[in-house]
Order: sequence, then C-alpha cells, then structure tokens
Amino acid sequence: MTGNLTIAHLSDPHLDGSARRRERFEAVLRHVVELPEVDAIVVSGDLADHGRAEEYAEFFAALPTEIPTLVCAGNHDLTGPLQEAKARAGMSAQPDDALHLDGLVIVALDSHVDGRDDGMLDAPTLAQARRLIAEASAPVVLVLHHPPVPVGHRTVDESYPLRNPDDLARLIQDSPAVVAVFSGHVHTAFTATFAGVPVLGAPGIVSRLRLGSRINPIADPDAMPGFALHTVVGRSIRTVFHTLSPSELA
Repeated sequence: MTGNLTIAHLSDPHLDGSARRRERFEAVLRHVVELPEVDAIVVSGDLADHGRAEEYAEFFAALPTEIPTLVCAGNHDLTGPLQEAKARAGMSAQPDDALHLDGLVIVALDSHVDGRDDGMLDAPTLAQARRLIAEASAPVVLVLHHPPVPVGHRTVDESYPLRNPDDLARLIQDSPAVVAVFSGHVHTAFTATFAGVPVLGAPGIVSRLRLGSRINPIADPDAMPGFALHTVVGRSIRTVFHTLSPSELA
C-alpha cells in the first residue's frame, strides 16, 4: 500500500554450515513470513561467517521467494563470493543496489572492506548512493552494515566502527529524501539520531552483544534471535523489535 509499508529488517545470521545457525535464521524467517503483511526484507550484513560459496548458497536458499529482499555486505562477507551468489539468486550483483517499493526506495551502501572488521564508505559507493537518491521519486532509506554512531560498547566503538561517518552525514544532509538509516554489525537492537534522521539497528540473529563493554565473551550465543519490524508511513517510521521465544526457535 502506498505510504504504508512494512519492512522486516534482519541482520548478522553468520551462517557457517552448522545446523544451529541455520535453524536460528530459518526460525526468524518463519516468524517474518507468518506476519500479516511484509512488503520487503532487508538484511544488513554478515550473511555468512567466512564468506564461503556454500554459506551464501545456504543463505539464499532459505530466503522466501515471495518477498522482495535487499542485502548488503558485512565485515565477515567477501565481495567476490557474495556477488556470485547474488547473481545466482537472480539479484543484482552490484554491492550498492536499491529496492524500489511503492512509496519507498531502500538503498544499500557497501561499508565492508574484505578482511577488515571496521567499515568505510569509499568514494564510488557514496557517488552511487547520490545517484540512486537523486533518481528516487519517493522517500529513501539507507541500509549499511556498520552503524554511523557509537553504541556504548568500548570494544565495538573503538575497534569495529564506521571510519568515515562524516561522509555519510554529508550525504544525508545533502539529500532531503533520506528519512532513515538501517544498520547491523553490533548484534543488538538500538536507536539513535544521526544527521537529523533516525538510525535503527537490528538485533543479531547468531548472537546478542553483551552490554557494559563486556568482552569475555563479547556476545551471548544463547540469547534468542530477533529482528526489527519497521512500518513506514510517508516520511515517518515506527519500529518494533521482536525477540523469538524458545518455543519459536525449537
């Protein structure tokens, strides 16, 4: 419906061929598919844990074919294997792509750098984003893996951040059509304001970040997986964070 769209925002499944991670991802997808109406699925990175072809094959095989889907790369993803897997799945192999819905355009920004945990938006990525935003005839949401704001965990904020958030801020400030930013990477649900728009981070599927800068371990693999559900009405966004129950994971 024009001006009233529901976006399921998933992040960080980190598929590695293990049954446990596949089951967590599939449980979240089942929950999404059972919702009354979902107009699109967005996955904000770390689709695979090692960037292997077989991990991407597992990821794309699990996606529901009836819901339009946009993915972006995370720090665990690798450019070549991901592009090949996207092409085999019938998606654009370009890392910076857009999903056009009736009343909304979702633009993927590739912030990952092969082999690094921190992120960077390079000049070609920013230029492509400007072009896609300029071509949009509807409000625009940007999605990237690395959040452009600190989340309050010292290790994450100092060691794994987006290194050039100011460049993203300039892009947003120059682009009145942009109404929000979706991100992942930190394995926790969060909200913030950046360059005058909301930043909405999806919880992790593989695990959840342990708050308070705890690092041993830094994430809890036994915490229930979750996702964000964004309802977009014109330029306004309402977000509800869903956490699966143990029975839904079984």
